[in-house]
Amino acid sequence: MMNKMDKPLPEWVTFAKARVSFAQVGNDMDAYQLYNTYSIGSDPEGNTTVNTKGTLYDENVRSELISSWEAGLELKFLNNRLGFDFAWYKSNARRQLLDLPIDPLSGYEKKKINAGDIQNTGIELMVNARPIETSSGFTWDLMVNFSKNSNKIIELTPDISLYSLGGYDNVQIYANAGGNYGEIWGTQFKRVTDKSSPYYGKMIVTKDGLPTGDTEKVKIGDQQPDALLGITSTFAYKGWSLSFLIDSRFGGEIFSGTNRAMQASGTAAVTAINGERPDMTLDAVFVDDNGAYQPNASSITTQQYWETVTGSTGNLGIGEANIYSATNVRLRNLSLNYAFNKQMLAKTPFQQVKLGVSCNNVWMIKSHLNGVDPESVYATSTNATGFENGGSPTSRSYLFNVTLGF
Repeated sequence: MMNKMDKPLPEWVTFAKARVSFAQVGNDMDAYQLYNTYSIGSDPEGNTTVNTKGTLYDENVRSELISSWEAGLELKFLNNRLGFDFAWYKSNARRQLLDLPIDPLSGYEKKKINAGDIQNTGIELMVNARPIETSSGFTWDLMVNFSKNSNKIIELTPDISLYSLGGYDNVQIYANAGGNYGEIWGTQFKRVTDKSSPYYGKMIVTKDGLPTGDTEKVKIGDQQPDALLGITSTFAYKGWSLSFLIDSRFGGEIFSGTNRAMQASGTAAVTAINGERPDMTLDAVFVDDNGAYQPNASSITTQQYWETVTGSTGNLGIGEANIYSATNVRLRNLSLNYAFNKQMLAKTPFQQVKLGVSCNNVWMIKSHLNGVDPESVYATSTNATGFENGGSPTSRSYLFNVTLGF
């Protein structure tokens, strides 16, 4: 386009393209979800029974409508030795199809409704570079992929402000109207909330010095990451190719039920720091008989502390105590390949022979969950990724491959 306008690009600019797009797509329901039907059966006495299907359908429910905007800029320099691809996007998913829980006494467990406006905005930046290319055939290719996404709940319905995405007992993952998609809600330690008090923010304990928790669930974390970063580096020389991918997630939180269970049983490292379990006196206050706050001076054992923290306010204990940063950096993939050149295959029936070995989930470089993988979430079939509870450890896999071309 620049050339057609008699404005040629500089020689060091190989390629340049700007793009803007808008799209609207629908997302419909599965078949047989408009009208309510019944199943015919019989009871143990042989009498005919009629049962509902569990979900109350509404013939006025419409398909979801997703509107998306995207703008981007792609640039390549120095005969493709360096390239950038930047994109900004925004999408709004309206008329979301939700299964709203309702009173089972109605004969149904949930109701199919249209609700909400979920908005995704974010940026993506991909950088490709070849920092080294020698006359002997050695090359180093580098690809960096950075992304940042914000998922907001603009609205749900007039009657609903919280919609559960998953969780268990006193820890839940919610879509919060006016907030984020994937907020972690749970219980927290009781603290002094009177800002005029000299003890404002202090933990409240019993007269015996044991911590206390508030049974009301509040927001204690957010599963959304602040940013994602992937770096792929590939070295190639005379048929050999060595490549590795470093995957990083920055920000966001996760509740760890595994850590809570280990604390409750006394097997977590935090329950025996340096192999010792000394008595402790919490920096806290207690409420005296006159209703006034007094500094805590009561000593408790390590076992008493962790039994109280992991057993109060619900089956998962005080949720705040086991919220961890989901930030992690890992060596995601490592691979080594060798491709035979055509001279070596001249007297064979093959046009191409390539051997390779690779390993996935190689090394957790940095994590904050005391050995638990942040990706071993409780339920992979939901969007509640900010909650894990005794999930299976993620596995490392090794792959060997042979490619033959005729």
